[in-house]
Amino acid sequence: MKKWLIVVVLLAAMVVSYNWLANTQIKPTIEEAVKPPPQVPQKKATMTPGRVVELHTTKGEIDFVLFEKDCPKSTKRIADLAKEGSYNGVKFERVVPNLLIQTALAKTKKPINTIPRELADGLTNTKGAVGMARKKPVNSAVSVFYILIEPMPHLDYDYAVFGRVIRGMDVITSIKKNDTIKYAKVRPMTGADRKAFGKVLEIESERRVN
Repeated sequence: MKKWLIVVVLLAAMVVSYNWLANTQIKPTIEEAVKPPPQVPQKKATMTPGRVVELHTTKGEIDFVLFEKDCPKSTKRIADLAKEGSYNGVKFERVVPNLLIQTALAKTKKPINTIPRELADGLTNTKGAVGMARKKPVNSAVSVFYILIEPMPHLDYDYAVFGRVIRGMDVITSIKKNDTIKYAKVRPMTGADRKAFGKVLEIESERRVN
């Protein structure tokens, strides 16, 4: 009788586990495991700043420029979703203190296709880099993106970097898991934005020298 009861319990546990796995979505993420760096792409980045994305979060505002010439597919995806309001109410579901923050999937009414990984020599995972998160297949990015608080050079030319933060690093460092994007908007670049972007590149250059 006891053996029969144990078998029933084990079978029930197996059914519960199967159902949990079947209904659990594997979320896009970025890998932190150190591995040999991918080959540097032949395409050279122009790093031409395009439009600006504003993320109005529960902790404050974050602004980043889009490298629309270098990453047309990635930037169009992010800009389109922001304009549609698909990032409104989206949480930062992954936060690694002093390293990165990462959004959840955008809130779209219909499933959207994956986009190919876009790489260019010069678009690296430096401080303030904004990149597409994905699953293991390299062309599996959908709508999740990450922002780096500190450089992660072992990710260079493995994940598509499509933007750079120009304001709000203090907000980024204050973000906690499940903090929320209240709303996102896309706007043209201003003269002040261009100056801020130039300052970011200047600081980055000084960091590499030192």
